[in-house]
Amino acid sequence: MKTGIAVSIVIVLLVVLGILDRYRKNKELRARLDAEFTGPVRNTMSAKRYESLGAYRDSLFPRTYDIDAITWNDLEMDRVFKELNRTQSAVGEEYLFAALFRPECTDVELLRRERLMTLFAEKPELRLEMQMCLARLGKMRNVSLYQYLTSFEGVKSDGYIRHLLPAIGYVAAVVLGALTYVTPCLITAVAAVGYSIVSYYRRKSEIEPYLKAMTFVSNWIGEIERMSKIPAAEGTQLGDELAVMHETAKSFASFRRGSSILGGNEPVGDVAQMLLDYVRMLTHVDLIKFNSMLSVLREQKSDLERLFEDTGRIDMALAIASYRASRSGWCIPKLSFDPVPLSFANLCHPMIEKPVPNSLTTDGSVLLTGSNASGKSTFLKTVAINALLAQTIHTVVGESYEGQYYRIFSSMALRDDLAAKESYYIVEIRSLKRILDASEDGDPVLCFVDEVLRGTNTAERIAASGQILRFLAKRGVLCFAATHDLELTDILKDCYEMRHFSETVTEDAVTFDYLLKEGKATSRNAILLLRMFGYPEEIVDAADREAVAFLSR
Repeated sequence: MKTGIAVSIVIVLLVVLGILDRYRKNKELRARLDAEFTGPVRNTMSAKRYESLGAYRDSLFPRTYDIDAITWNDLEMDRVFKELNRTQSAVGEEYLFAALFRPECTDVELLRRERLMTLFAEKPELRLEMQMCLARLGKMRNVSLYQYLTSFEGVKSDGYIRHLLPAIGYVAAVVLGALTYVTPCLITAVAAVGYSIVSYYRRKSEIEPYLKAMTFVSNWIGEIERMSKIPAAEGTQLGDELAVMHETAKSFASFRRGSSILGGNEPVGDVAQMLLDYVRMLTHVDLIKFNSMLSVLREQKSDLERLFEDTGRIDMALAIASYRASRSGWCIPKLSFDPVPLSFANLCHPMIEKPVPNSLTTDGSVLLTGSNASGKSTFLKTVAINALLAQTIHTVVGESYEGQYYRIFSSMALRDDLAAKESYYIVEIRSLKRILDASEDGDPVLCFVDEVLRGTNTAERIAASGQILRFLAKRGVLCFAATHDLELTDILKDCYEMRHFSETVTEDAVTFDYLLKEGKATSRNAILLLRMFGYPEEIVDAADREAVAFLSR
């Protein structure tokens, strides 16, 4: 009697401690989310996790306006993604990554995202409740959630018999014990426990990632139910979307029933879960439940993919609303289906801590000149990244931005392809050719080219690059090109607007203002920089004399 009372007291204490612990953790989570919405966020993504993000993107049907790997790498979009990644769940993280590769060519999806972002900015309590639900789902450490959610066809069900054998052994041990066969009882019990442990960990090692994915799905369905009941969402676009999601989630009712036995989403050190771990190991109840859940997932794959897209869109909207709130200068772009000049005011690079803003309005291609380190490449990336953000997250880092829906390409940070045994020049002409090919389709093309054909000799570079840039302008491509070859300013003066960056030179310093100016550059600083870095005067003076002689020819 006393033992029963003691056990009951212990169980009650464990339950109370568990409730208090969850309350404390929810309170801490709410405070963290509230602080991070307008402030810095923690980025704990592993290299393996980042490599896995492309699975959802790769599953989507390719579209004409999608950017390619060259443009992604040129613009250092890995860094931009990590700056924007204020998502709370693995679903949102993978959805945002895919969205940045897929600029929109109509306003339907962009306006849908904008309405959600505006709603979250205007209703802090609703935003916080949604973030809480998504944060409880959490993120994956090293694998793609989408990849595992859609690859259950390859998982073999191992049936139920092998998981029932330990239970048969336990019953046999009890019977033998009741008949006072002590030694056979102990041998049977030890054999049953040993078999149970060995077979449990063998099977669990085979399905561990899938087991975690199923735990995620179960918790995900539960959070969708919670989100659909948030009062502040009623009567809004979000409320309508959550109602549809909740209806879809009902098809997973049998999947979720009893799924808590899987565990896997509790904090390390949770006493109740530690006890359940032993129960799972000795009874295989989680593996048995896994088999039944597996068949549901296979049947409801299309529903799962719909929920993935809808949840991802919401989480991404929360992330971008947070990104906007963390910045002092951003705007909603004005995008047109009709030909309009590209115009922006005080545009900034999103990854530079103290950027120098620049403004421009142009209805034609632009040729940038300027000396080394004056800001040409950074300006190209600034315009290109913001053009991409305008058509993906409907947000531009600047005072204003207006333009068309463009196909966006770049040819900037190229290098030799050793795997394909191709020189820099071959890689470069392949890169430029894809832009020429895109110009044939009739869609508006916006491209960015840094140092055209730098991989070949001066005479052929100037001749070929001049004709390539002229051809792009003739095709109606809006091209931003940067060059050190001032000869191109004369060759292209009839079809390109000239802009330049300049510097201030003193005896011992070169300073840059990084401001875009009209016309072509007239200064040079390459040799002066040699002097500033301590090169022998003999080299610097001789180089200066030869440069003057060369330019006067």
